[in-house]
Amino acid sequence: MSAFRISSPDGARPHGGTTRPVSRHGSAPALVNSRNVLDRAQTNAGNRAVVQALQRDVGAPTATGNGPNPVAAAPPRQNYVFLMGDPTRDSFYSAAAVYFGQHEKGAQLVRGKRTLDEVIAHVNAGTAAASRIIIVSHANEEGNLGFSLNTADAAKDASSGDRKPRLEFKELRDANASGALPVADATKIDSATRVEIRGCNIGRSQRMLDAIDQAFGGEVSVSAPTHKQEYSFHSVGKGKPVVSEEALFQYSISDPGHPTVTADERARRFRARYPDVPEGRWAALLKAAKEKNTRRKVFTWTGPNPPADDAAAVFARIGTASMFPKKAGWVVTYNGRTTVGDSWHFEVQADRVTAAGSETRTQAIVTRIPPDPDVLKAQQIADSGQPDAHEWTVVDAVVGPTLTRTVYAEHTEWVIDQKIIGKSGVAQPPTSDRTFYGESSFTPSPPPKP
Repeated sequence: MSAFRISSPDGARPHGGTTRPVSRHGSAPALVNSRNVLDRAQTNAGNRAVVQALQRDVGAPTATGNGPNPVAAAPPRQNYVFLMGDPTRDSFYSAAAVYFGQHEKGAQLVRGKRTLDEVIAHVNAGTAAASRIIIVSHANEEGNLGFSLNTADAAKDASSGDRKPRLEFKELRDANASGALPVADATKIDSATRVEIRGCNIGRSQRMLDAIDQAFGGEVSVSAPTHKQEYSFHSVGKGKPVVSEEALFQYSISDPGHPTVTADERARRFRARYPDVPEGRWAALLKAAKEKNTRRKVFTWTGPNPPADDAAAVFARIGTASMFPKKAGWVVTYNGRTTVGDSWHFEVQADRVTAAGSETRTQAIVTRIPPDPDVLKAQQIADSGQPDAHEWTVVDAVVGPTLTRTVYAEHTEWVIDQKIIGKSGVAQPPTSDRTFYGESSFTPSPPPKP
């Protein structure tokens, strides 16, 4: 196994400055004119001004022999590793704790934080600027992270849905817009800070990486794997330290929807995506490739099913044939559909003439207005952490008087459930490798002009 080595900078160093010694001539000649005296006086005055300016700016030695003014060196930067789950209950975190304890010497290994606002607040309270902030968490390709936004969100996560902590793209996007998170301290989190997410597939969500970037102040860079992340460790002998490993898992190619992919095309795409895989391994790998189609309900609306905006549909829904029978002399007219607030009103009018005179009656149906399918779909796309990876559809189902309108997101992956292995063994590519890591691209808005 190749060693996992990451060197971290110790912070920016101040630029040094040097001064040339001021040249001083020997004794002046006995006979000088006033012009020579004035020239020398101006030269000496200029030299003194330069020396004094350098003394102020960089602590240069003075002409009188005083020592340099001290310039404080920038303190070393701090690395952090946040384990966002309980190592005593989850083997992913227990193995990660072993790995980072061995391979991130000097980093502050932080347990017990379960929300993003706690992570930001912890780094803000540090004594030095952060070099690397490593956040270890369960995650997925939609951009979801396995921890909550803040205390209120943690309480909501614990009492609803599957009762698991989860931070979604739309939650973080809205929190950034509303200022619900602590403001990143620019003296601790800056353009030299890297935020590294270690969680499965989250690097596929460009939107989430940019939202995380913004949450940390917008000057950092954020990276995250586009493949499954795993940690492991094993013993090599009694009395010897365990060997720990960080690896990426599962070769994959994906498409929106559920298209047909031929075997030749699938093989070509796998080879193109993973050029470091030795050619001799491809036959066995491709044989193990499996299709995984996922079509999931993203949003469902349920309400009364309104009739179509035409006379036949409304008459049928009201039952005018029995309510206003022709043999009784009734003539039924559709007065149309009107919008009142968030409801539709469908009105019919029935008239007849009897021996006693004329008679007019009206009857109406009132239903809630269903959300427009295109608007509903557009909203879900806007809230998705990875919209381009899916094919989006809206499907209606009518049961009796009830309409159910559902937005589906569908995508298909071909996966090879094996550990990523390159030419030199288990792949531990640098975070700059775009096959295996996504990178944030968020650019903060320029400050307003004074």
